[in-house]
Amino acid sequence: MTKRSPLITIIGVPNTGKSTLFNRLIGKRKALIHSDPGMTRDIFKKTFEINDRPYTLQDSGGFFLDDEMITHEINKKIIEAAQNSDLVIFLFDGKRELLGYEKDLYLHLKKIQNHILPVMNKVDNPGKFMMPPGYYSLKLDYIEISAEHNVGTEILIGEIEARFSDYQQNPVAHDPSPLPETRISIVGKPNVGKSSIINRILNDQRVIVSPIPGTTRDSVDLEIKIKGQKFIFVDNAGIRKLQKVREDTESAAVIRAGKDIKKADMIIFVVDLSRKVDQNDLYIARKILNSAKPVILVGNKWDLVEDRKAPEKVLKKIKSRFNFLYFAPLVLVSAKTGKNIHTLINRIEVIDIYFHTEIKTSQLNRIIQKILVEKKLTTENNKTFNPKYASIESRRPFFICFHMKSRIRLKASSEMYVKKRILQELNLEGVPLFFKIISKK
Repeated sequence: MTKRSPLITIIGVPNTGKSTLFNRLIGKRKALIHSDPGMTRDIFKKTFEINDRPYTLQDSGGFFLDDEMITHEINKKIIEAAQNSDLVIFLFDGKRELLGYEKDLYLHLKKIQNHILPVMNKVDNPGKFMMPPGYYSLKLDYIEISAEHNVGTEILIGEIEARFSDYQQNPVAHDPSPLPETRISIVGKPNVGKSSIINRILNDQRVIVSPIPGTTRDSVDLEIKIKGQKFIFVDNAGIRKLQKVREDTESAAVIRAGKDIKKADMIIFVVDLSRKVDQNDLYIARKILNSAKPVILVGNKWDLVEDRKAPEKVLKKIKSRFNFLYFAPLVLVSAKTGKNIHTLINRIEVIDIYFHTEIKTSQLNRIIQKILVEKKLTTENNKTFNPKYASIESRRPFFICFHMKSRIRLKASSEMYVKKRILQELNLEGVPLFFKIISKK
């Protein structure tokens, strides 16, 4: 029986350079790096290799000492991560004295985790480094590194490899899934319940959930399999217009969320049913529309809606506000109670089939002919819409080319009708459709 790859977690108090070390080891900039304490609030997980052997690396949130609820949730997850790890890299800051609660944290972890590697970071010049006196009280053999300047990291990597020499005879089983993974980005305003929805989907408290707006500062990748298909859920920071964001750390996360929309294969757009749709919701919806990605519109906090006996009224109202997302199915859910989460998962599966199913040109043209028979369609110059044939130019985004005698487009109402019918016939609700008119002239 093969073993999984070793799980390594980086732990320390805020601003010791955990995210910098994480990025250094995985060889790419994944975690946000910022001088303000507390930038990393969730648990990052990524695979990296040492001499062709895979290891899984986690970057934890900075351990705080205060009474805030969000701090309590972060600290609890750090302790859980340490317990479930094969090795903990405890990162100290060599440019300052040892903190009292930092020492207590290390001693506490020693009681629950036998495999801890003490690492002294920010040692830019090892030959001239003088360790602050307080660190001697722990009586540890520190590995001295500078993650930022890549000093001493090869020694750390060698120590990691030595700790897991027994894994060398046990290669990690490869993912049997024949299909490429689907990346799903969950976006919305702060505090609409994005993390809560992910937790319901995953049935696992791997993302911090809190009623304090702005909990998720980073984009966090979480992997799940549904009927053998691999999905990567990206829990994004709440998006606000940058001019409304005062805190610099949050603006960095907002920019990251915008980039993750572009990388996603599918987007779940979450709105709060207990509040009115505002300009911020519409701003996010426009960004999503411009991405040309498949979308599921999710109305969360259904349990807080007063008129729950008339869901069709709520559906009609939300649909009217987001009429430009005509193609997106609307699912009313309650992350708190779990209501309709199963329906949301089914919608995800249906859209995912689109990514892996071929649509033949002959099939598309049969559908077009069927639509032309059932309704007379007109162009912008009031002529009958009668294309020679249609072809698929691309699938991501989904572009259909109509080959015509002239380049006059369909009237807006006719174009909308054709789009909705094509999506209905192909069972592609959620996929935005784009038309292009091609004429030899």
